[in-house]
Amino acid sequence: MPSKLRVITNRRPNADPNVPPFPVTEPVEWIYTEFIDNKPSPESLRGTHVFIGTDFTKEMGAAADSLRAILIPAAGYDRIDPEAVPEGCIVANAYHHEAPIAEWVMAVAVALDHELLKSESTFRAGSWEMWPGRHGSYRELMGRTFGIVGFGAIGRRVAKLAQAYEMPVIAAGRVETADGELYGANYIGGGNRAREYVLSESDFVLISTPLGPATHGLIGAHELGLMKPTAYIINPARGHIIDETALYNALKNRTIAGAAIDTWYQYPESPTDAPRPSDQPFWELDNIIMVPHHSGATNGTATRRAQTVAQNLDNLSRGEPLVNVVQEISR
Repeated sequence: MPSKLRVITNRRPNADPNVPPFPVTEPVEWIYTEFIDNKPSPESLRGTHVFIGTDFTKEMGAAADSLRAILIPAAGYDRIDPEAVPEGCIVANAYHHEAPIAEWVMAVAVALDHELLKSESTFRAGSWEMWPGRHGSYRELMGRTFGIVGFGAIGRRVAKLAQAYEMPVIAAGRVETADGELYGANYIGGGNRAREYVLSESDFVLISTPLGPATHGLIGAHELGLMKPTAYIINPARGHIIDETALYNALKNRTIAGAAIDTWYQYPESPTDAPRPSDQPFWELDNIIMVPHHSGATNGTATRRAQTVAQNLDNLSRGEPLVNVVQEISR
């Protein structure tokens, strides 16, 4: 490796221009460029050794003539085209978002179950319709079953929090066995049968699997049809894990009680555009909490991820192994 890495990235909004974006200890030549649709221009990658970003295309790979590492300052790597990764290039990601995402999951579970958004908005407008004397009693989380599809870092963190609410937790993942008891969960196993059991038996279903060929459209009309009509689905993972038309129909027809969705099907591509997040009009429904992919976007997450990216930059400079290497797409 050269004595000083040439690293291309973009600056976070409102970042101090005098402070390096990642707290490295080895010397680095920073190259800042504007990202459009989460990507720099392919030409800007010529002569650079490290790209820090979430998206990588064939055009970028063709231009990246000196690239040695793609460092993703996030957990997901579904927007890195494996065929675009140049020979000799390592891909590594960063996690550290499970704590705030788990907090968000439990917050929206409470909000859905207690009808908090409707209660607040109608009462603010002068109505007493949500008063128990007119609405009737409300539900509570205690004793209700929390189901988890995808038992990685996020799923395990949510299991521990749900246990604090005295909720039985059941989980399905990608492997036949996992140490669910360590996290307060009954791990059912991997595969379709385990997943369908979790869907059919749960009052809340968390989707926390990575997005890939095996999980694209994993939850469709059949899977949603297995859920109880009183159950809620919560998705802070990736939008395309749940079929958007099937989800919209299930919510509109109230074959499930509701949803909280943080991740979507369409995103802005420039600093100013504002596309609708789906081809389906979810915003017209009153049984969904919808937010713009911010459940894990906390100061703590950003700080911890920056430290992991910096560690990998330092390791690369020193010729040491990187951490969090994504083996399946590294070259």
